[in-house]
Amino acid sequence: MGSAQGPRPPFCASRIDLDALIAKAASRRTARAWLYREHLREILDRKQINVVSRLLKQWCSNVLRSKVEPMKEAARMARSHFDGIVAWTQTRQTNGFIEALNGLFQAARRKARGYTRFTTMRTVLFLIAGKLDFTRINPHAA
Repeated sequence: MGSAQGPRPPFCASRIDLDALIAKAASRRTARAWLYREHLREILDRKQINVVSRLLKQWCSNVLRSKVEPMKEAARMARSHFDGIVAWTQTRQTNGFIEALNGLFQAARRKARGYTRFTTMRTVLFLIAGKLDFTRINPHAA
């Protein structure tokens, strides 16, 4: 079970053991940063908007009073995007869908090559987004 250097440390099964091990092994600021990170993760796992809002405000205040500079930057960013973070905790949706639509629109704009009418752009966008199969009509389209 042990190695030539001595017995292996026991497996830390609980969160309390892990937090205590981090506090002993790392510097105080590193341990504090880890604990702030884990606390933020627990806050973001919640679904109730009012609870998340209250806890996130408290977390930001606590982190901004600390001496852990990288975490202070994270707290400032969380404050600047506060409403979006709170909304995300309820919906768990990102802007990926909108970005995908924007990519389709940019591709349609490139394919339209100078057509400025909205109806032409819309037609090209539908052709791209629809992924239509024209091989039955024109076998050379593939």
